[in-house]
Amino acid sequence: MTGIVIVGGGASGVLLAAHLLRKRHPSLAVTIIEQRAELGAGVAYATQDPDHLLNVRAANMSAFSDQPEHFFQWLRTDAPSFGDGLPEASSFAPRRTYRDYLQSLLAPHLADGRLRLVNARAVAITETSDGVSVAFEDGAHIIADHAVVATGNEGPKLPLAPWRHNGWNSSPVPDLPAGAPVAIIGTGLTMVDWVLTLLHSGHRGPIVAISTRGLTPHAHRAISPVPLDAATVPFGEPLSRTTRWLRRWADRIEAESGDWRSAIDALRPHTQRLWQTLPLAAKRRFLRHARPWWDQHRHRIAPQAAEKLAHARRTGQFRVIAGRVQGFAERNGGVDIIVATRGTRERPTVFARAVFECRGRASNVHDTDNTLLRSLLATGQARSDALNLGLDVTGDYALIGQSGDPSGRLHAIGPVTSGVFWEVTAVPDIRIQAANLAHKFLRVA
Repeated sequence: MTGIVIVGGGASGVLLAAHLLRKRHPSLAVTIIEQRAELGAGVAYATQDPDHLLNVRAANMSAFSDQPEHFFQWLRTDAPSFGDGLPEASSFAPRRTYRDYLQSLLAPHLADGRLRLVNARAVAITETSDGVSVAFEDGAHIIADHAVVATGNEGPKLPLAPWRHNGWNSSPVPDLPAGAPVAIIGTGLTMVDWVLTLLHSGHRGPIVAISTRGLTPHAHRAISPVPLDAATVPFGEPLSRTTRWLRRWADRIEAESGDWRSAIDALRPHTQRLWQTLPLAAKRRFLRHARPWWDQHRHRIAPQAAEKLAHARRTGQFRVIAGRVQGFAERNGGVDIIVATRGTRERPTVFARAVFECRGRASNVHDTDNTLLRSLLATGQARSDALNLGLDVTGDYALIGQSGDPSGRLHAIGPVTSGVFWEVTAVPDIRIQAANLAHKFLRVA
């Protein structure tokens, strides 16, 4: 019997377990360790807000690449609810519904005992000569043959303040007067969630979002797929040449098909290789200068969400400021936010009763509050990737230790490997990792 422990029961962990168990291998025992009360409720899917929609169409959200309609068919036949009428392949389902889907993947395996769920916080993993030992906060531990770190995304660390709220938490809207001014730091996908949550709760006060460039996500549109020959992609070239090529490619496709989105989507199968062949200095420049532009075009939102934001902008309730936050000064039960606006010498202040921090995910794994990650790094069983975004892994997801040697028993998948693979935050990418790692385990089970 081969025992595999997956630490993390969000999307990454659930998808890996689903791929491991779908073949019903008789010699495989799988355990998920998850501190939350339910599976699938990671950062992305813990929300209860019906206005929080998937950012990918139903047709592209199957857990299994070889069954591309799996989620769509479940949505039409088994989903608890989807609003009025039957969904279409092009529908953007509520994210809470996708959590139900993730749970449905594992329910039969939990029922027949092939999958074990341990509700606990893993704090350490020790690799031994014949397996691994996973320790919990209370001192208990379990033994297995292999362990997989699938702890998902982390938000940035922020100092505490009574007016500051962590936008990465799927928590209820704080108790605010309906007309209170609100500020959001960051203008990406997390900002969109909080604007929609505030509007859904009946908030009537002004909402200001602030980011360095003031870029907000584009909306999805119905587009025609276009082919992209890998031979034309400038793998391994400097960032300047790569970005010039991408702009020209997008301009060409927009001229031919009328929408740059087709160009970005055509690049997706090549993105991981493009990232991995970029020189390290180019990756750093990308993160400093080009990432906001990439995120705006690559990570798009459902048309319904985009229209709600556009309506709030038209009415004047919601606006965006391009500028750097220079500091905060508490005043009258709220805070003045000092902003250096982009392209000017102005330093206006924005008063808010509440500030929702929606900046991008954590940028340095060494600053993590995750006890398990800190333990793996401290013991040398893992090391950070070259950019410190997450854990360093091999091409087949084995953790690389401080010595530079890959582990035979410790692995990682999902966003915690983003420094190595970059595009591993969306289900269509994570499911490929899950399938590959499951295949690797099943070969030796």
